[in-house]
Amino acid sequence: MPRSLIALALGAASLAAAHLTASTTSAQTPTPMPPPQISVQARGEVQVAPDRARVQVGVETRARTTALAAAENNKKQTAILAAIRALGVPSSAITTLNYTVMPVQRYDEKERRVVMDGYTVSNIVQVETDKLEQAGGIIDAGLSNGANRVAGLDFLVKDAAKARDAALALAVESARRQADVAAKAAGGQIAELLELNISDFERPEPRPMLAMAKMSSAEATPTPISEGLSTVVVTVSTRWRFEKK
Repeated sequence: MPRSLIALALGAASLAAAHLTASTTSAQTPTPMPPPQISVQARGEVQVAPDRARVQVGVETRARTTALAAAENNKKQTAILAAIRALGVPSSAITTLNYTVMPVQRYDEKERRVVMDGYTVSNIVQVETDKLEQAGGIIDAGLSNGANRVAGLDFLVKDAAKARDAALALAVESARRQADVAAKAAGGQIAELLELNISDFERPEPRPMLAMAKMSSAEATPTPISEGLSTVVVTVSTRWRFEKK
């Protein structure tokens, strides 16, 4: 083999060996360890008085035909709405929430088949008011004029942003305080915040008055309503860098 070709072959072999050595060295380079961290979960909780009531009241009727069931339902619902408006509730605050027509069926043992017994029509309206004291009156107005369903009663906070911000601040403060205590106990201190995740919800309050609504109407006494307090809760998940002193 000519010397020039031998030299070229040796050069190529040297380059390949150098590349292999570099690759092996790179593969063996240890991955740097992440800095020590402290993870903390915390929650902030704020109670706020509601300033809006939402009542869902309706009527369910049953008849042999859809026309008869609907006619009876419309008659009662018209009386219900008139009574609610008479309390000073504007029409813009009243919304039809649900209107359904359902067949009533049963299995006839003698004929061994499903037979139609009629139809049920249900109409539920939702009423919102800023006057919390009207909630019981709205329920009574419905029940006194043919309503046989109270589908819901909620007390709301129109602007919950302020309460949420306060709960969030409490949650972050609690997380930092816990992380600081843990760091000191471990012989160090927390440095910068590495991660912060936020989740929030408004805890639903018990609504015992719904079960009493029909009974109160039968006794011709006003339905008692207690709005209580709404609880806004925010939870956070945090990670902090830990430093040895």
